[in-house]
Amino acid sequence: MRQMHKPVLFLIVIVLLNACSSTSLLKTDDELANQTIYTTLDEALANAPNVVILKLENDKLSEVPKSLIRFKNLQVLHLGYNQLSELPDELLQLKKLQKLYLSNNRFEKIPANIKLAQKLEVIDLSYNQIQTVDRVLYNCQALKMVNLAQNKISALPDSISKLLNLEVLDLFSNQIVDLPADLPLLINLKRLDLDWNQLEYLPKGFGQLVNIEVFKAEKNKLKELGDDFSMLTKITELKINDNALEHLPDNFGKLNRLTKIDFSNNRLKALPQSISELTLVESINLSNNQLLTLANFSLMNKLTSINLRNNQLANIDVSFFNAPLLNELILSTNKIEKFSGAFNPENKVHTVDLQMNQLFVFPSQLAMLKSVKVLNLSQNKISEIPAMLNEMVSLENLDMEYNQLESFYKVVSKHQSLKTLNFSNNNIKLLPLDYAEIKNLELIDLSNNPLYSWHVPQLKKVFASGKIKL
Repeated sequence: MRQMHKPVLFLIVIVLLNACSSTSLLKTDDELANQTIYTTLDEALANAPNVVILKLENDKLSEVPKSLIRFKNLQVLHLGYNQLSELPDELLQLKKLQKLYLSNNRFEKIPANIKLAQKLEVIDLSYNQIQTVDRVLYNCQALKMVNLAQNKISALPDSISKLLNLEVLDLFSNQIVDLPADLPLLINLKRLDLDWNQLEYLPKGFGQLVNIEVFKAEKNKLKELGDDFSMLTKITELKINDNALEHLPDNFGKLNRLTKIDFSNNRLKALPQSISELTLVESINLSNNQLLTLANFSLMNKLTSINLRNNQLANIDVSFFNAPLLNELILSTNKIEKFSGAFNPENKVHTVDLQMNQLFVFPSQLAMLKSVKVLNLSQNKISEIPAMLNEMVSLENLDMEYNQLESFYKVVSKHQSLKTLNFSNNNIKLLPLDYAEIKNLELIDLSNNPLYSWHVPQLKKVFASGKIKL
């Protein structure tokens, strides 16, 4: 066998090394974090071999400088906030270009030559004037993140499943009515932002997106989620407020990694009982729905906040709110007439909002809330401040504005933590003078009450200046 000459062998090695260099020498994300960021073209050109990250934002560029092709090691290029509408082939053929940021420019379509950027992992074309998305984008099969937020897109073409590596898809604030039928095949997708579009339905098989962690669809027209939605068991954050949902899947409780739920401004009338199985949820917003009944939230060990404002709730079993870490309970603007059940004495709630309901008496269950600091009972029909208020030992702010208050128990004057009392717009004619003895009282508001004229001088005398509003 003939022996290969050394010069030839050496040449072959060099060729092979060059062929591999475009991938083997790419910086990792951790390494990129420590790279110099060049922000002027002159500075970058003076250090061309070392330029890995280049940021030419707000430079009033109407075209991409031809000199960029000199940056053979360029991985990250920021060209946002300029006046660009197209890209030169030479730029997209840079062998190491991975991340391209083009937000806030003048693109009306996806550049057809984007297919040349075969190593491209991130493309940001947000805040442009793009109306249609050409399938040419799907040729960039290395893409992990596509940001098309704040454009004028009404639909995405099918075949998006070619982007098998896609992890983040941001379509916030477009005009999208339908999603590609093959979108559920993006099995690596982790974050999907559909906020502020026109969607009525999710594509069939949406539950196949089993790696989704964050799903946002605020301000759409979604009527349902589909029975397979509960297959998305890796979701941690769910935001589907301001839609037209009338019900949630019965097996919703299978989404057991959820930490945040926002279904505000929908048309929900009831909740699936399985919601009580979501033990990692920290906050729930169900305001502005049509809820008539509730599920039991007491088993949610991480829950700190529940917002049920503006629903149709009438009778409340307060034991549903005995979650061990709950500190905020908002039940304002409902039709609550009475409470049933009991709060756990260990309950840690510090804010309770019962504004604008139909309460005729101060609910006795509230006396069990030893941690409450803020209590809003304004705009109800309560006529009496009970002695049990003194049992709410942590209470600092009490709002009873717009009720029908007439009588008081003097023992409230022994309260040690009260700071503000809002009794304005009631039927108060006479206030016990020992309210002035409340140790930490900063302000009591008695404005717009039919106080006896002879009683007003008494109040001004016993209350320190600035502590009473008449």
